Amino acid sequence: MNFLDSFLRLRCVTALVLVASSFTASALDLVKEGRPVATIVTTASPDAFGATTARPAKGAKKTAALEPNEAGEAAAVKLLIEWVRKITDAELPVAQQAPAGAPAIYVGKAALAAGLKLDDIASPSHEGVRISADGQRVLIAGQSESATYRAVARFLEELGCRVFMDGPLGEVFPRTKTLAVGALAITEKPGLSWRNPKGPSWRSPTWRQWNGAGGDGIGHSHSWGYFPKETFDQHPEWFALGADGQRKPGNWLCTSNPEMRKAFAARLCDVIAGGSRNPSISPPDGRGYCQCGPCKTQDDPSVVEPSSGTVSISNRYADFFDAVGRLVAAVHPDSILSFYCYADYTQPPTFKRKLSPNLCAVIAPIRYCRLHEIGHPGCTSREQAVKMIEGWAAISSRIGYYNYMYNLADATLPFFKFTACEKEFPWLHARGLTHMTLEMLSNWHIYGPQMHLGLRLAYDPKADAKAIMEDYWLKFYGPKAAPFMKEYWMGIDAAQGRLESHAGCFFGLQQIYTPEFLKQCATRLADAANAARGDAIYEQRVALHTEGFQSAVEYRAIMDTLNRGDFAGALRQLDTTSERLAGLAAKGWANSEYHTSYLNRFLRKTVVQGATLLAPPNQLLQVLPDQWRFAFDEADRGNELGFHTANFDDAKWATVSTLNRTLDSQGFDRNTVFWYRTKFTAPAGAAKLSLFFGEVDGASEVYVNGQRVNIVWPAAPAAPAGGKAPGKPAPKKPAAKAAAPAVTPKPAVPSLRDGQAKARQPFEVDVSAAVKAGENVVALRVDHSRITELSLGGILRPVLLVKKAE
Repeated sequence: MNFLDSFLRLRCVTALVLVASSFTASALDLVKEGRPVATIVTTASPDAFGATTARPAKGAKKTAALEPNEAGEAAAVKLLIEWVRKITDAELPVAQQAPAGAPAIYVGKAALAAGLKLDDIASPSHEGVRISADGQRVLIAGQSESATYRAVARFLEELGCRVFMDGPLGEVFPRTKTLAVGALAITEKPGLSWRNPKGPSWRSPTWRQWNGAGGDGIGHSHSWGYFPKETFDQHPEWFALGADGQRKPGNWLCTSNPEMRKAFAARLCDVIAGGSRNPSISPPDGRGYCQCGPCKTQDDPSVVEPSSGTVSISNRYADFFDAVGRLVAAVHPDSILSFYCYADYTQPPTFKRKLSPNLCAVIAPIRYCRLHEIGHPGCTSREQAVKMIEGWAAISSRIGYYNYMYNLADATLPFFKFTACEKEFPWLHARGLTHMTLEMLSNWHIYGPQMHLGLRLAYDPKADAKAIMEDYWLKFYGPKAAPFMKEYWMGIDAAQGRLESHAGCFFGLQQIYTPEFLKQCATRLADAANAARGDAIYEQRVALHTEGFQSAVEYRAIMDTLNRGDFAGALRQLDTTSERLAGLAAKGWANSEYHTSYLNRFLRKTVVQGATLLAPPNQLLQVLPDQWRFAFDEADRGNELGFHTANFDDAKWATVSTLNRTLDSQGFDRNTVFWYRTKFTAPAGAAKLSLFFGEVDGASEVYVNGQRVNIVWPAAPAAPAGGKAPGKPAPKKPAAKAAAPAVTPKPAVPSLRDGQAKARQPFEVDVSAAVKAGENVVALRVDHSRITELSLGGILRPVLLVKKAE
């Protein structure tokens, strides 16, 4: 017996005694004084779930044998058996017909045979559920096997059970030796045809299925790879014309070509006939749009995609989708073809005709702020999203929505989108929302409450979000700790709403977790821990989310350490954090793929490279100031105007922070060229000096005292004594291979135009020949014309002056 089971057996019994005693006299006993009373009746074979088989009572009326059901119904029966056992320690017997005169719970097809009706539930995805209890028997069924599973979970919820997260820690159930159920009449159906929580991995399907995931799924990935490779040889005119005037084989197509449209639709029909009922017709990811005259003529040059500043290509693609949809509908009218509203085809087309009714427009707002809700005042992208979504809703019979339930790409800091969920789900549903993917990464320690809220609202967009969360606070944390945990999470939601930044990744959220806010959160969690003390389950649940908060504390410590120039200390803290998160992943509290992946991808390289550069005998001389002079250079005339020179007068330029605040939070969010300037002091007699830039968003050029200085392209660092590179595990020795032919290594090639540093990568410049003893001027030109992440741009990490060994 594990700890949770042994503990729960000792929990107060009064909770379910109240359940039993609060029913009217017609309550039906399921378990009495630890003895099973009711029998589960199902068409599924008892062997499918290892249940105790009940023998028909002597003289019981024989009924015609029902056809055995598939494993889906057996899973629902197994769920009922297991959870009644959790509540009472008793195992209900299972039979294919009810013993005469004994209480019975009919599940699935058995319930239909016993008279339960489902035909009147209008569910497009065939997922209606109905539960009936009249004191004599209980009937539980859904219109599909998955719906029957959901119906059983819904019945268990009436008994006080919940599943708030994967694993035993997320399970809530009362304990009693007597369990009874009174009159019930419940009819439900999901509000959306598809609810898809995207993990990417889960330890168990129970949380998802219990809380309403599933439905009539659609394929909404990037596709177009439907033509065989040899098609290009036969029909090169079907493929996209490049800017170089050439057509090339691949997945990019010439969507204006009428014959290609017919062939594309025919291939889709074959795919559907082969078993893919609802395939995607979305273009590939990227920007390989056809440049031929007929395709470009469809574009409306007056409509510009706000995120990129380029002409929207939605007209050409929407017209293509519509034509293909109508051709396919003639053969497969019940199949749904989905396409992304994404990248340069995010905005709705300018034509007003209704699209083919078998199409689903899946809005993927990857270029929109993820910190604020749709329509948030002062959030330009979310305000514009209202018009964008309503435009698609006006011409589409179905709307899908790819809901980023975290601040992509960050999986480190606690996040709670209560306000967004409460407002957006009913708003989207009212505009035709039918399908939703919720990208949430299954990081329970930092996203647990919003994962639960998001999936419950996807099942019922009209549900009361506040009531869902009140149920969560009370049952997950317990009545004593609940007020403090509610205050903690709602404080995070409120802080996100107040935030004047819209930056993605770490950079938006880190502006929330100031020292003052961290202190407030720590106090609330400490109060919750004190309130939960003495109840082991509630203690662990508070500890779960305290571990999530610890990531914010440690991330802030890493940033503060970096800002002091102590990259070795930051690396030690980063390694400590990574090890702690790996432990959480092993426990199932954090996602196995995304507990540290974004930390390593977007932060570790900077920390490791800086720590390597600063290792003795090299010496840190100065962390350059937080405040720099700043100016836009939309016409890219900065060099001509002398922005890079030592004596340029920058007094009228703005002053911006570079360490803890993004440019957008200071009112400087533009995708263009801009310049920074500041001063630093160099010692006399230093022969070899470098400037190290931890991270700059945009292609960078550095000038010192008016002289352009070159990027130092680092070789792969040699492993120090002991064989381990800083901050990374020692590599495994590869298996012996045949000797490779000798190849002359190529020198490192600078990215972009000569001498520029690549965006978002740490880099070093050798300033030895440009500096002088005393005061020096550094100017940084940043080409931020292309976005790498929402609302970033410019200097994101500290800039260091380093004296290198002779």
